Amino acid sequence: MNFEFVCGWCGTDCVVYGEPTGFWRELYSVPDEWDCWWCDGTNTTPAPPWTPAD
Repeated sequence: MNFEFVCGWCGTDCVVYGEPTGFWRELYSVPDEWDCWWCDGTNTTPAPPWTPAD
């Protein structure tokens, strides 16, 4: 599932893939850090709950 995060450097909405974990796949694991597609700034993933991307 994809999750939407806001870049802390430029404010752009970024989509990060969450790897399904758990038996029923109701839990997701996302990277601790991700790079913005627009400004290439490195961001830290916030604590859940996360907003699913459309």
